[in-house]
Amino acid sequence: MPRYRKNPVSDKDVEDALRVLRADYYSDVLDVARELAKEMKSGDVEEFSDALSQAVDGTQRVIYTYQARIGLLCTGNEDAYVEQVGEVPVQGDTINWEAMMFAAMERDVTERLEASGVDVNDPDSWPDIDLSEFE
Repeated sequence: MPRYRKNPVSDKDVEDALRVLRADYYSDVLDVARELAKEMKSGDVEEFSDALSQAVDGTQRVIYTYQARIGLLCTGNEDAYVEQVGEVPVQGDTINWEAMMFAAMERDVTERLEASGVDVNDPDSWPDIDLSEFE
């Protein structure tokens, strides 16, 4: 049973909590981007989209509904699935939060790679990836 506070939760309390959750989420995005960049640089990646899907698919954010729902609160790409497919993923009468998180995290990881100077569409440039950009 949840504990209730004598004093109401303030907007600042909520923003502070969201700041911590966002930092945790984007730390996960950085970790995935860093590992993917290492694989790209070493020549272990032939097709970026396949490697990206594999990297994201194994994360707790995508495996666990609870983590997916939290991640969707934190990402700026919460509508990525709907933008790609055109509708919300529904299984029976339940929203598939994990599918939504998968699409959002793929986009976040791609954006993180690109922000670090990685051209995900140019495999010839991958050996020159500067891994210090992911520290």
